[in-house]
Amino acid sequence: MAYASNPAPPILAHSLLTESEPGNKIDSEKSVDADDRTSLSGTWNLQDDIDSGFQCPPKGLFRNGVVIGISTLRSQQRNGNDDEFTGQFPRLLLSAYLHKRPKSPTPFPRAIIIHPATFEGFSPRNLLSSLLAPSQTPQLTREEAIACLDSVQLFPVYDVAAAVQAISEVSNLLDRSEEERSQTHNSERPPETETTTHPSVLLIIAGLDTLAEGAVRASNTVRGAAILTTALRSLTQLSRLHGSFLSVMLVNTGGLGSSGAFSNNANNAQQTNPRRDVGFSYQDDGIHSIFHTSETPLLPSLLMRTLDQGIDTHLLLSRSRTATVVEVIKDRVGEGIGKWCIWDRRGK
Repeated sequence: MAYASNPAPPILAHSLLTESEPGNKIDSEKSVDADDRTSLSGTWNLQDDIDSGFQCPPKGLFRNGVVIGISTLRSQQRNGNDDEFTGQFPRLLLSAYLHKRPKSPTPFPRAIIIHPATFEGFSPRNLLSSLLAPSQTPQLTREEAIACLDSVQLFPVYDVAAAVQAISEVSNLLDRSEEERSQTHNSERPPETETTTHPSVLLIIAGLDTLAEGAVRASNTVRGAAILTTALRSLTQLSRLHGSFLSVMLVNTGGLGSSGAFSNNANNAQQTNPRRDVGFSYQDDGIHSIFHTSETPLLPSLLMRTLDQGIDTHLLLSRSRTATVVEVIKDRVGEGIGKWCIWDRRGK
């Protein structure tokens, strides 16, 4: 008797799950609590969190009181377009945040951006273009978009010491905001007219890793890591102290991983001493990408590992031939690790 062997057709993993009984079947998404929707739609999908942005419920990925890190792969950065690729996704989140409440109810800014003076990712021109993008709804007029930018305060800096000073100034600004709010609440006015919540504030720090690398070149690695640790500690304290209304986004412009030179050195080191394979692979502190495997770690240097220690939730953008993928490579305050989605199908 002859037997034919054919490969089994592919099936999706969720089809293996037992379907609910007819009596227990959910009739409408309206009957599902907002906090449970993620578990029903698939916890791997990051798109819902991106769509909700920094105005999502407390259990969302982009929550208040934590430091969100956004990075790209250093090996995929291209000369002449790095600022655009690095800044485009954070600008999307910022634009969506400003769209939801175009006018600030207080004189204090709704968004504060600390960035290297040479970084064009958050230039006024690029911010205006993002606000006027067709993907943003509702669509704003040019005058409305410019009015949104009035609630954005920019802090261009030239070195990591200036960035630390800018973070200190932001801390003082937030303290004054809280103090004035407390004085307003204590004034004599009808209870129904009082504001019970502080207007949300989004703090973006871009290029802190690149500025710290400049300090390393000017002195040494230990000094650069020490200055970076001071800045990250200040950010963590800010996010916790003002966690009821403050969101912090750390945009890394240098990229994770390493160049081909480091890869070659790593391969030579492993071939020279195979017994050090385990110790070498541990350098990444358990941070991995599910879309890009490499023998070199994502955090190959002391500076990168120091930076990652100050991040609560870390997102990585990576290019493929047909798309740009966003994935969560670290989440120490929630269950977001492993989530991913296709962000841009053009695959620049």
